[in-house]
Amino acid sequence: MQDLADKVWSNPGFHDVAGAIHRAWIATDTNNPVDDLPSHLDVGKAMRAAAILACSNHRHHREKAYAVATSAFELFGAEVLPLDQATRVVLTRLGNYPAMLTRPAVEDAREGLPLRLMTEELSRTESRTVTLNDQSVILTDFQHRLWTKLVARQRLAVAAPTSAGKSFVLQNFLAKKLDEGERCTVAYIVPTRALISQVSRDLRRLLATRCNDGRTIDVVTVPVESEMVLPSRAVYVMTQERLQLMLAQHPAFCTDIIIVDEAHTIAEGSRGILLHWVLEELLGRAPQSQLLFASPGIRNLDVFGRLLGLHDVEPMPSREATVGQNFLAVRVEDTQTGTIAVYLRERGMQPTLIARRELGLRTVTRVEKLVNSACLFGVGSINIVYANGPGDSEDIALRLAKRFEGRRPTPAREALADMIAEAVHGSYALVDCVRKGIGFHYSNIPTQVREAIEKAVAGGDIDYLVCTSTLLQGVNLPAKNIFMCYPKKGKHSPLASVDFWNLAGRAGRLLKEYQGNIFLIEYENWKKQPLNDQRATNIIPAIEDGILNRGAALLRIIGQPVRKSDDDLEATFVRLLHNQKSGTLESALERMQAGQQISNEMLASVRSAIVAVSDQITIPADVLRKSPNVSAHRQQRLYSIIMKRARRSPDAANELLPKHPRDDGAYDSYVMILQLCHRVILGLKRESKFHRFLALIALWWMEGRPLPRIVQNQLDKYPDNDQREVVRKTLELVEREVRYQCVRLFSCYTAILLQVLEDLGFEDVRNAVPSVPLYLEIGASDRTMISLMALGVSRVVAMKLAPKAPSRNLDVAATRNWLQFRPLDSLGLSVALQQELAEILATFGERPALR
Repeated sequence: MQDLADKVWSNPGFHDVAGAIHRAWIATDTNNPVDDLPSHLDVGKAMRAAAILACSNHRHHREKAYAVATSAFELFGAEVLPLDQATRVVLTRLGNYPAMLTRPAVEDAREGLPLRLMTEELSRTESRTVTLNDQSVILTDFQHRLWTKLVARQRLAVAAPTSAGKSFVLQNFLAKKLDEGERCTVAYIVPTRALISQVSRDLRRLLATRCNDGRTIDVVTVPVESEMVLPSRAVYVMTQERLQLMLAQHPAFCTDIIIVDEAHTIAEGSRGILLHWVLEELLGRAPQSQLLFASPGIRNLDVFGRLLGLHDVEPMPSREATVGQNFLAVRVEDTQTGTIAVYLRERGMQPTLIARRELGLRTVTRVEKLVNSACLFGVGSINIVYANGPGDSEDIALRLAKRFEGRRPTPAREALADMIAEAVHGSYALVDCVRKGIGFHYSNIPTQVREAIEKAVAGGDIDYLVCTSTLLQGVNLPAKNIFMCYPKKGKHSPLASVDFWNLAGRAGRLLKEYQGNIFLIEYENWKKQPLNDQRATNIIPAIEDGILNRGAALLRIIGQPVRKSDDDLEATFVRLLHNQKSGTLESALERMQAGQQISNEMLASVRSAIVAVSDQITIPADVLRKSPNVSAHRQQRLYSIIMKRARRSPDAANELLPKHPRDDGAYDSYVMILQLCHRVILGLKRESKFHRFLALIALWWMEGRPLPRIVQNQLDKYPDNDQREVVRKTLELVEREVRYQCVRLFSCYTAILLQVLEDLGFEDVRNAVPSVPLYLEIGASDRTMISLMALGVSRVVAMKLAPKAPSRNLDVAATRNWLQFRPLDSLGLSVALQQELAEILATFGERPALR
């Protein structure tokens, strides 16, 4: 069969007809005229060829078979030729069973197949069928291989396109394992809070149907306080930062299964180093844990096992997506009349003209090119427009909203706008945009709002979503079309190939359409042209990158404190110093050299520098690791200052303890701590007053004050500034300064303080330190509000419900019991917030009806 497929592939006539079919479908799909269609005779021949190519072992053959079959069926239907049956045969041979459900005609076509082809399909599907939650499910070839290996308890490193369906298999596997065992603990590590919310929501829905013995399977998203008992069956869906807090508070916490989603983030600076560190500690506590690393497009999948010193992590790459993607280059030929040309770009072929259009609109700036193209080609579809930053995303979204001024807001859009105003502020640009069906999406937007936007996109209430690189971090949000023009990640860096292919993989929605379109505007002028690069790329773990590519700067940081902090290199320094103090430096350096071309001279210099500085840093290794991105020199200096103050007397030591946010004097306590940390850790000047302002915002946040009130405070403070910018900067203030920087500083301060108290023998004082880093991370400080958020409720809903609870000190179980049978309309929530709560309650089992 492979010989026959090779013969078909070598026939120029096949490629001519296949190209004509595909181009005609793309033109139709993008609202462009079709000049000529292939004859039915040629289409029939092409479909027979596609059925042969679908049996090939070569990816390019299989991709062409998919494109021909789906394009032909979408163009011609089944009125003249039985293209529904032919498409079903091709999809069966490709093992792409989910795609059969995209169109009812193809879904129902099996009964009309000849007996031989029907028997072939039944034989193939039987071997790919598994039972999930008492239902038979047909998996794709890739999904079935993944399922089989997971059930066999293999350790895996998987690289597959966004639409390959790995999350579906993985989450059903976890549900099966949790349902079977008396005890089972899973660590599900994700890179962002947005993914915490999405994964935990999906798991709660799935697990709600799996508890056959009446016992609860917990999905834990907030670190459990040290005095609380851990559940026997649970999935801990957390970022590496939250999991680090969890490990610190529970020395006995260990796992049976470890999932690392978006595992390529192990290459991303200080957070990548922390991820590596957390994995090592989890494996140190439970060496037999089953491991799975999942990422979209990594070539050197062996890197994960090598980095952790494991030899049984099996690489499992796959490049076959369940939805096809078309790359369409858009050239602006006349900026004043808006004349544009659209070309299909395929690997190894010259660009092929699809259409030339005159918009009659000025198309000069990058924003104009994005908006005009999206409005022309995206009508009637779900579209993603890629922006280069938060401000850029708001500009593009507002331009799009202006183009759709004639749209009347639907009840769903009005409810969404009201919810955003309630969660952020009424003057937030997103409020007016969503009324027109336009949304935007970036990292500093509150999780609740991002989720609501994503849900509105999935439901069709928003058809244009302008997003930044936040969307690259695993959020499952596919669209029919994606528009890009000079894309960047951050302020200056062109979008890297791995990120480009990750984003491109979101074009095309499984079960909605067979193909998605990626519009590359002015592609020939991009600084990087990722279509020329491999879809899979090699990654360099952050710990190795610091030595390999920034060795000289690293040596300076190891040698002495530098004026300007560098989180990534300081994390590398702390990690290597921890290795030295733990007696593992040599083995760690050997593993690094085995994977990277690091010179012997550089390794020797790093080794000598670490050994030399080790005697100067007296802080124990386990304390250093609690602040992995704070220079060990700065930690040592902070230790000396705190020790000098604490040793004066027990009362002096007691004054150093951070107060609980609801205690008198909390503000002054935080001012003192932040002033010290700003000076010692961040190197800010003594005359800086920023610590006082930040202490106030942090206190308000931990007290559970509404975000709109914090925003309004800033608007009142800067009445002459642009409102959009003030709101955006306030969101950045909360996310970057409070939920990142303050968490980092208070974590370091607390770890150092606890060590000082231990060294001084002040054990009674030591036990009175509140979990300020946790309160900062989630924006709450009373147990009931924290428990509500642990159940999946947003901060806005938790803030409104906590005062109505019988106590402000309820744990998660007591909060669930109180909440489960409360009538929703008695809680004083808006319709949108009631709906959010109803979805959470649905995962509890029996629940009150939404009136």
